[in-house]
Amino acid sequence: MNSISVPLLSSLPQDDESVLTSLPRVEAPSLENLSVTLTPPEAFTPEQVQARFLELARALATERLRYPSEKVAWGDEVVFDIAGYSRGQLIPFSVRTGEWVRLEAEPLLPGLYESLVGRSPREKVAVDITLPTDYPVESLRGAPARFVVQLWGAREVTYPKLDSPAFLKAFGAASLAEAMKKVVRQMEAEAKQLLLSQVQRQVLATVAGRTRVKVPSHLVDEEIHRRWSATEGKSLTKLGFDETHRDASLQGWLQDPQTRAEVELRLRIALALGAICKRDKLVPTVQRVQKLIQDEANAAGLPLSQVMAALKAEPQNLARIDQMAWHLTAVDHVMSRAKVQIAA
Repeated sequence: MNSISVPLLSSLPQDDESVLTSLPRVEAPSLENLSVTLTPPEAFTPEQVQARFLELARALATERLRYPSEKVAWGDEVVFDIAGYSRGQLIPFSVRTGEWVRLEAEPLLPGLYESLVGRSPREKVAVDITLPTDYPVESLRGAPARFVVQLWGAREVTYPKLDSPAFLKAFGAASLAEAMKKVVRQMEAEAKQLLLSQVQRQVLATVAGRTRVKVPSHLVDEEIHRRWSATEGKSLTKLGFDETHRDASLQGWLQDPQTRAEVELRLRIALALGAICKRDKLVPTVQRVQKLIQDEANAAGLPLSQVMAALKAEPQNLARIDQMAWHLTAVDHVMSRAKVQIAA
């Protein structure tokens, strides 16, 4: 790690001319009396532990692709393309392609996966359901919907006998009780990480709330458009939807209040952190940049030298590392000033 030659980073986020042309300047918010209170998570239920156990055991299960002449069964995993419609319009966030899903109850899509049971693995199905009262798109809660599903395959998944010596050995436990304890310990570690993430989100949201700035709506639109293009827009193109349907899908994303609020908060946080970096004269350490580059190489499974060459050859890759380094430096600085309390 010490031998890594770190590329030069920009001096400060606000000094980049491309950023200056799109983001408003703001005054850094105060970090005084920065405090948040969290509610501790509830204890795990036996059902949650069992579900997590099966998730971890999935890697040791066997699978068999179903023949076209067979029928899809409950508990199978199916791969499909899907699009949802309600009131004559595409449902925002509903279009997906090539996704493997286990057929089990899905509270947000009541009856949808149940309707795929008994179908051919390559059948096209239209399923009518009523969206639940807690559906993510608030304007569609309780609305009738039709989901068109093109199945492309199904596989039968057979789990090993969970108390068999062979499974327990592969799972790294001597007994079923020890295996369950191992699962609970992992769930506790995951819950701790989730709690830490919630603390960070709440602290950053508090800092954003102290930042006096009006985020231009066109910046929110641009970010939502970018997200749409990388996900649902790409799926719509793959499925051959025309420009009218694509535009209707994009408008659904742009007009969703929850999406706009989440994107605006992220932009507000970015502005606040940039201003804090400038005011408090924060600079990413060489060690932080080294770790980011090493993590990049590990995640891609590439030699460090190849990743370094890509950073030097493609400015956008270096800019991404640059942005991550500044962001993490600012977040650590803010979190060091925050007081976290756990509610009784």
